[in-house]
Amino acid sequence: MFQFLETDELLDLRDDFTISVTERRQSSVLIVEPDPNVRNNIRHTVKSLGFGTISDAVTHGQALERLRERRYSYVLFDAKKTNVSPSNFLTQLLGTDKNTLAIPMSEFPRVDDVFSLLVIGAKGFLVKPFTPASIDECMVWALKGEPIADVVLQAKNRNEALVAVMMTALDEVNVLIRQSKEFDTAKRELPKAVHRLKRSSEMAKTFCKGTDDDLLESISEFCLARGEGPASRLGRLRKRLKNK
Repeated sequence: MFQFLETDELLDLRDDFTISVTERRQSSVLIVEPDPNVRNNIRHTVKSLGFGTISDAVTHGQALERLRERRYSYVLFDAKKTNVSPSNFLTQLLGTDKNTLAIPMSEFPRVDDVFSLLVIGAKGFLVKPFTPASIDECMVWALKGEPIADVVLQAKNRNEALVAVMMTALDEVNVLIRQSKEFDTAKRELPKAVHRLKRSSEMAKTFCKGTDDDLLESISEFCLARGEGPASRLGRLRKRLKNK
C-alpha cells in the first residue's frame, strides 16, 4: 500500500499543507507564556519561520488586554492557569474574534484540560519542548487542517469517539485506493486522506482516556462490533447463518 502511495502520479501534499511566504508575512502572532526563556525562544522561532508581527504577554489577562487593542492571526498560549484560566481566556478570545487560530501549549497534552480547549475551539496543540519544525507544522495545520469531528466533541465515551474518527479515516483511504486505479480525482485525494488518517491516529493516542492499552481495547471492541454488524460482509454472513 505505501509503495503505491509513493508514486509520482500522486499529488504533492506540500501545496495543501504549507503557508506561503506572503501569508506568513501578513500574519500576526501573540505568544502567551509566563516563562521568559520559553517565551523568547518561541518568539525567535516564529520570527525565523517568516511570520510578520509578533507580540507577547506574560499572563492570560495581559493577553486579553493586547487582544482588545488589535486582532491576531495566531495566538499561542500556555495551557496552565496564570491570572485567568486558559478555558476562560480562550472563550473570551473566540468571543471577540472567532477566526483567530488559537493554539494551546503544554508539556502534557494528554490531560483532559487540553482536550477541553480543543472542544471550546482551539486549533491543534503544541507540545513542549518544541522544535522549529513542530511549531511550523502546528501553525500550518491550524490554518489548513480540518476541525475536530463533531463525533469526538459530542461523544460520552471519548475513546470510542476517537477510534470512530480514526476508522472512518481508514475507510476513506481504502475506498480511495480502490478508486484511484480508475479515477484521477481519487489519486489526487488519496495523499490528503492518508494525512488525515495519520493525524487522527496521533490524536487518538494523545487524547485517549487511560493508557495505550485502553485505546487498543477500544480499537478491538470497535472492530469486533463492526464485524458483527450487518454492514460488513462478515456481519451479513453471520446474520444469514443465524437466521437459517
